[in-house]
Amino acid sequence: MEIEAYRRTVLASKDRLYSYAAFMLDDLEEAQDVTQEALVRLWQHRSEMIEARSVRAWLVRTTHRLCIDRIRARGGRTLVDPESLDELPSARAKRPDHLAVTRELAVAITWALESLPHRDRSVLLMREVHGLSYAEMAKTLGLPLGTLKAFLHRAREKLRRRLVAQGVRP
Repeated sequence: MEIEAYRRTVLASKDRLYSYAAFMLDDLEEAQDVTQEALVRLWQHRSEMIEARSVRAWLVRTTHRLCIDRIRARGGRTLVDPESLDELPSARAKRPDHLAVTRELAVAITWALESLPHRDRSVLLMREVHGLSYAEMAKTLGLPLGTLKAFLHRAREKLRRRLVAQGVRP
């Protein structure tokens, strides 16, 4: 991977990796650290990278593993402060009326995601936010494909039930 390709990859990936880490870790500063560490590791392993799709999967897998290491190291969880959601790149709205609705929905989604076990949260984020294929997800998590699909189905159903309980309708 050349320097320009690395730069394009960083620019295209950094916000999504940060959002993933923020939802996994429930800590925005730790999410920044993990995102930086994942991108540094990409630079260190750039000679092994060939296809853009494999780079994206590699970055998500690396970020996921770094998040799991942090979660294990601290042994507990803290909740995301809803006020900190404004700092996420995807939380920016242009009009005040959209801001109120977006913020309310973001709080409901955050609460629903936070209430899920880490495994369920990670499969949802990998598939729905990062768009990884089932095969990429199975490899990242070290799961058989059928098991991964079952986990994803159950995670979606748990998320749906929690969102409905918050008054969010599909």
